[in-house]
Amino acid sequence: MTWLRRSKLVHPDPLDLLWHYAIGEFPMYRDEEGNSSDIVWKKYSHRGIQPLDQIHFPRKQKRYIFSPTFEIRFNEAFEDVVRYCADPTRDDEGRTWISPDLLQGYLKLHRLGFAHSFEAWQAGKLVGGAFGVQIGGYISIEAMFHHVSNASKAAYGQALLRLRERGFEFVDTVGVSDHMVNYGERWVPQWWFERRLRWLIRQNHSIDDAIPAAPVPWQVRWGLPLRHIAVAVHRKMPLKVAAAAAAAT
Repeated sequence: MTWLRRSKLVHPDPLDLLWHYAIGEFPMYRDEEGNSSDIVWKKYSHRGIQPLDQIHFPRKQKRYIFSPTFEIRFNEAFEDVVRYCADPTRDDEGRTWISPDLLQGYLKLHRLGFAHSFEAWQAGKLVGGAFGVQIGGYISIEAMFHHVSNASKAAYGQALLRLRERGFEFVDTVGVSDHMVNYGERWVPQWWFERRLRWLIRQNHSIDDAIPAAPVPWQVRWGLPLRHIAVAVHRKMPLKVAAAAAAAT
């Protein structure tokens, strides 16, 4: 893997992906109104998360989440899950934010142990699932799909319970979907998210005993505190300049 990039454009380099996730960004359309198909790294004033100590399954959905017709597996068909999630026909406008470069990047992250799939199988076939990125104790759910009704609910709901069991604190959902509010998703300030993120990355959790957490690359591990210092200095500079100007008058 190469050294860290500064570009806001998404590249398939797995180290570049890890760095942008580690500083609290997420991939999305440059222009969310549909005027550009470029996928870039973004952050907003608030972030959506699912606290794992506040999981609330609506009573009517429990029968789907715990349905014995679905078998939940992990990482058995990661590429299939990502490709199904990236299928543009799933979108009303016929487009997908999982660009070819991003898809290849996720596949590379998976091979390195930094991305996982949570899958619902039925009669030996993959019928639903979700996938996300993991860095230490941080984990996200990037997207979901289903080919059978309620299969994604089973994959997602049981993934939340598994992650709570394995010691994760919350799942990064980027936004808060109307139909997921009842599960416990909520908005938090971006500054809070980034503060917790720096701490979580130093943790060592895994989704399964047979799937140990991949070690955080040294470029990310050492780059984060250096970036934090640089950001703090940059924020103070305008104050120092203003104070110097006031003293000179």
